Amino acid sequence: MAGGNLESVRRSAARVVEAPDLRDDGHDDREPEHIIWPPDGPIVPLGISGLRLWLLDASKQLIDCDTRLGKNDMVLMFGGEDWLREHFPQYRKIDTEKGDKPLFEVIGFDQKSSSSRLTTACQRRGIFSPAGRVFGRGAHSSHLPNAEEDRIVLHMGRRVLVAGQSDKKSKPMGLLERPAGEVDGAFFPAYASLPPPAEQASTAKDAEQLMQVFGQWYWKEKIAAPLLMLGMTAQMHICGALSWRSHAWLAAPTASGKSSLLKVIRALHGDWCLHVEDASEAAIRQVLGPDTLPVIIDEAEKDDNPERQRAVMNLAKKASSGAKIIRGGADHKGQEFTAQSCFLFASVLHGLVKGEERNRMAILEMMTVPENVEYNPPDLAHWRVIGRRMHRRMIEQWPRFARTLSEYKRAIWRQGFEGRWQDTFGTLLACADLMLFDVAPSQEEVAMTAQGFPDETDLRSNRRDLWVRSILPLMIRGKSEARTDVERCIAYLMSRLMPGEGGKAPEPIAHWIMQAMTPTDDGLLHVKARRRLQSYGLRLVNMQRDADKLDGEPPPSTASWEHGYLAVAYGTCEPLAEIFKPSEWSQGGWLQSLGKIEGTRRAKVRFIAGMNADNALCVPLRAFRGED
Repeated sequence: MAGGNLESVRRSAARVVEAPDLRDDGHDDREPEHIIWPPDGPIVPLGISGLRLWLLDASKQLIDCDTRLGKNDMVLMFGGEDWLREHFPQYRKIDTEKGDKPLFEVIGFDQKSSSSRLTTACQRRGIFSPAGRVFGRGAHSSHLPNAEEDRIVLHMGRRVLVAGQSDKKSKPMGLLERPAGEVDGAFFPAYASLPPPAEQASTAKDAEQLMQVFGQWYWKEKIAAPLLMLGMTAQMHICGALSWRSHAWLAAPTASGKSSLLKVIRALHGDWCLHVEDASEAAIRQVLGPDTLPVIIDEAEKDDNPERQRAVMNLAKKASSGAKIIRGGADHKGQEFTAQSCFLFASVLHGLVKGEERNRMAILEMMTVPENVEYNPPDLAHWRVIGRRMHRRMIEQWPRFARTLSEYKRAIWRQGFEGRWQDTFGTLLACADLMLFDVAPSQEEVAMTAQGFPDETDLRSNRRDLWVRSILPLMIRGKSEARTDVERCIAYLMSRLMPGEGGKAPEPIAHWIMQAMTPTDDGLLHVKARRRLQSYGLRLVNMQRDADKLDGEPPPSTASWEHGYLAVAYGTCEPLAEIFKPSEWSQGGWLQSLGKIEGTRRAKVRFIAGMNADNALCVPLRAFRGED
C-alpha cells in the first residue's frame, strides 16, 4: 500500500501542468458605457475636474457642478422630469384586493440612482478641461481639435454655422448649420441667441456704397480712411477667426460727426458687438467671457483715468495675437481668458506713443465738419439689413482670406514696413478686399491679362498696389510718431526735475547735464552740476577703449559728447529709483531699456565720495544730446 502511494506521487510529479495565471486578464467587468448612461440622453457627460462634474445640459449649456445634485438641479439640467421618469422611475405600490397581483405606479424619478449614474458617467469620461476646447459666441477659426480643413465656425448662441467643410470627395459643402454643443471635438455651449447672418450675401455694390457713406465724413486721409474703415467693419464680422486682429482709433474733434459714424457701425453689427463708454479692463473681460465679439469704446479720452485706459489698451494689445490672460478669481483659482476681439476706440485725442501700440492700431483722424455743410443722416434701418448680408459675405469669402492677406502683406513689405505693420494694415486691406471682390488680387490680375486688359490701365487688376500706396502716408506718420521704449526712457529721465541750489527752482536733468558739459570761466559751475548729478546716481565718466574700466571724467567740451559716458546707477540707488518709481521703468527697469543703446558698457562706478564703487550702466553721452 505504501509503495503504491509513492508510485502514484512519482507519476503525478512527472506530469508538467502549467500553473494558473492569476493576473488580471484585462477583461473589464464594468458595465458598458451605454448602460451606465444612455447615449441619446438630454445631458452629455464631459468628464471631471477634481470633485467637480462637467457636462452639457439639455439646453446645451456648459455646466460645472459638484456631486451634490439636488432634485431641482436635476430637473433644471434635464429640462423637466420626463426623461428621468422614463429611465430612472420611482414607484409607489398601489393597494389591491387580497390575493391580487401587486401593482405599481410611477410617481417621479429616483434621484439617488440618477445622480449616481451621472457621476459615474462623468468619471468614466476622465479629466476634462475647458481650456482650448470651449468656444463662445462669435467667429472661430479651424484651429479645432479634430479639424483638418481651413474652416470658419460662427457661434450664434443656440446654433453654429460651419463654413469651408468638404465632403469625402473633397467637394465643398457650403454652409452647414448645427445645434449648439459638440462640433468635431470642440464644444460650443449654448448662450443667448444672436441674429444669424442673412440668407443672401451682400454684393460688391453694397460695399462700394458703404465706402461712399464713410467718405461723407471729413478725414485727414480722404482716400485711405474710408477704405480702412470698410476693412475694420468687415474684420469685426470675423475677428475671432483671425490669427491677427487689427484695431482702429477714431481721433475726432468736437463737431466732426463721430457719434453719427459710430451709429452706422453699430447698425451694421447690432448685437454682434459690445459697445461701452466707460468700462474697466476687468469689466470688459467679464462681459465678453469666451465670446470673440468686437468691442467699441467711445469717449476713450487719454486724460480720463489714465490707469484704466492703460489697462484696456493692454487688453487690446494682447487681443491682437489672441494671448491667454490668467487672473485670480474669487475662489482663489486662476481664471483663464483668451482675448480674441478687435477694438474700435473713439475720442478727441488718442494717447498712443508706444511703438507696440502704434503698429497695432490704424489711427484715423477726423476733422470738424464745416458749418455750411448740411447733414444727411444715413438710413440706419437699411444698414442693419446690409450688415447681416455683409456678415454672410465674410463667411462665404473666408476660404480666400489667407491668400489675400499674404498678397497685401508682401506689398506692404515692399514699401519697407516690417512685422506688425504688415499684420495690422494687411489684415484691414484684406478684409476690405473680401467685401469688394470675389477673388484675390493676383487671381484677378491673371483673369484680366487673359482677357486682354493691360494691368497698368485697369484699376481693378492693380488694386493691391494702389491701396497700399494710398495708406503709406498714414503708416509713415504712425511709424515716425511711435517711440521705442529706449526713446521714451531717455525722454522720461531727461525731463525729471532735480532741486536747484540755494532755493532756486528745480531744473530738469537734461539742464544739469548741459551745465555739467559746459565750460565756464572759473571752471566751477560744471563741477557743481556734476556733483549734483552724482547724488542722484548719474555720473559723467570716460571709459578705457578696450576695457570696461573708468578713465577719469570727460572735460566740459563739445568733443566730449561723442566720447564720454553717462554712468547710470542700478536699482540699489534710492534717489534714482525714486525718480523712476511712477514710470514703466520702476524697480530697475531703466537698465533694460538703456542697455539696448549701442555702445553701452557696464562698470563699477563710485557715485559718492567715500562710498564703495557700485554697478552701473555706462551709456554713451551722445544718446542724451537732443537734436532738433
